[in-house]
Amino acid sequence: MRRIRSRGARARSCGVGRVSRSTAGYLWRLGSLRRREPVAVSAPIPAWVVAGPLGCGKTTLIAQLLATKPAAENWAVLLNEFSDAGIDALTVAAAARGAYDVRMVPGGCICCVGEQDFRRNLLQLVAADPRPTRIIVEPSGIGHPAGIVEELLMHEAAGGLRLEAVIGLVDADRVALLEADDIEPARAAAEIADFLALTKADRADARTLQKFSSIANTLYPAKRWFGPIAGGVLPAVVRDLLEAGDGDAISRVARSTRPVSHVAARHGHDGHAASSAPTPVGPGERRDVAVLEHHGAAWTFPRRVSFSRAMLDELANNFAAVRIKAVVRVAEDEWCLLQSVEGHVTSAPTAWRRDNRIEVIASATQHFDPAHWDAEWLRQLQSS
Repeated sequence: MRRIRSRGARARSCGVGRVSRSTAGYLWRLGSLRRREPVAVSAPIPAWVVAGPLGCGKTTLIAQLLATKPAAENWAVLLNEFSDAGIDALTVAAAARGAYDVRMVPGGCICCVGEQDFRRNLLQLVAADPRPTRIIVEPSGIGHPAGIVEELLMHEAAGGLRLEAVIGLVDADRVALLEADDIEPARAAAEIADFLALTKADRADARTLQKFSSIANTLYPAKRWFGPIAGGVLPAVVRDLLEAGDGDAISRVARSTRPVSHVAARHGHDGHAASSAPTPVGPGERRDVAVLEHHGAAWTFPRRVSFSRAMLDELANNFAAVRIKAVVRVAEDEWCLLQSVEGHVTSAPTAWRRDNRIEVIASATQHFDPAHWDAEWLRQLQSS
């Protein structure tokens, strides 16, 4: 099946980082659409998102993925382009190996201007016969990836697909954007990504490479992999992780407090971190973690719950000797990154939308009682 599709888009105002509909309301509408267009019950379709600013190499990377995919598999690609010229769609289609379905959603921001078109295409792909083996989504470089992730997670909740990974890109010329004060596409893609690649690495000097690694190493939630690439080609270790489809591991709190770097991913990092089996904590779970001379725990709670911002700030201030990092939902359409280091508490908007994640780290000489923290988080939970 070889198709390139272009659909019209209805213009609306863009609310960066905001969701236009509640999850419950959307799922009801999705159910209504699916009753009119019946979908056979089958395994959810795995999906990847490739995000990053304009000109960072998203289309090049997707073209490489399609050029090297198994010929027997039928992959679908949803491209959000600034206009309806369809240049990126043609580029991707020309590179594809075997069966593919490339569809274009014009409008500049797939989660608002092209929202209805994007949703319609997803529903058609889920209902297709034969169904695609995999779906890749590319937001435009001026759009905000958080809205895309929200939309895909709604479809995931309805059983149509499974969001397996977000691949974030930033090119060597714009590494400084990762430190931007506001959440623009480069920083948003880095925050929300499971894998983070520095593209056009052949143009990067040693200082740029070091800066990228330094920033990537401090991002939270921790990346499963980060490193430089050239020509849109991901390292074999990353392709293996992607194609393994370990979505369950992606959706839980990272077991290590440090990301798997492009070196550690190849050679392993046994002994650097150890985590326990999950312990249920209300609607979420906790993993106790020991890292070198530190101990602590990592919690994950479903995205449907939210936390009290005021209580989080109060708690962080009351435990000055403990390191706290959290990405949590604090309102219907508001998420924040909270960090506390030696009593200094900061809070900022974040593009993360996958789930609520909290990490508490104490030194070996500090008392740490996981049950106490379990009770604190449950006390702060607010109704969905």
